[in-house]
Amino acid sequence: MKLNYLISGLLLVISFGWAQEDASSIMDRIMGNLRGDSQIATLEMTVTRPDKENSYTMRIYSQGEDKGLTRVIAPARDAGQAFLNDGDNIFIYNPRLKRVLRLPPSGQSDSFLGSDISYNDLAGDDLRSNYELNILEDTETSITLELIPLASAPTPYGKVQLTAEKPSYAPTHIVYFDQRDTAVKENILSDYAEVEGKYIPQRFEVNDLLKDGNKTIITWKDAQFGVTIPDACFSQNALEREGMCEP
Repeated sequence: MKLNYLISGLLLVISFGWAQEDASSIMDRIMGNLRGDSQIATLEMTVTRPDKENSYTMRIYSQGEDKGLTRVIAPARDAGQAFLNDGDNIFIYNPRLKRVLRLPPSGQSDSFLGSDISYNDLAGDDLRSNYELNILEDTETSITLELIPLASAPTPYGKVQLTAEKPSYAPTHIVYFDQRDTAVKENILSDYAEVEGKYIPQRFEVNDLLKDGNKTIITWKDAQFGVTIPDACFSQNALEREGMCEP
């Protein structure tokens, strides 16, 4: 009897370990599609509210999954603002103050330019580094991961559900839940660019599920993939000085 219990326990441990490893490797593939290796693109962002609509044009430079610089080009009132993510750090440049500020972890979930996305969303790697991964549903055509935040994670969400299509593992839908298990925000991804076996979404539609009419749409234009971006681009100096990021 004791031997049977011991064998059953070992099987449970082994099975749990395999499930965790599978979820982690699947997340790696999804994140590879979400970010790509390196890219330069122009972003058009439209923030819609019931009584108004604001549009922004930005230039983005990213290298791997933990380095990126975003600079606002238009409108004129916001031009020159720049945002740098370097690993777990996010820095903001305000051209009016002519200062670079480090965003504390508590502020990384704040709204980016009054939109429905956060600074962490813009950085991109938050979904991998701050959550425990579990496979929620696995079918022939899609897979859904459930992400539970770590105790130390600087996130307002109680959980996140991330769906990708198979066999490409291109991400298609992300749903964010609050601490009461209510869905508060969704991100619908589409218009994929196929680059060396990866499928990178070029359109993001983020909907506030608690406020009707609140949404943000981001589309990528003139995207270049696999480009060599100077290391100096991902520095605080590049926030203040334009021209340091072009290859």
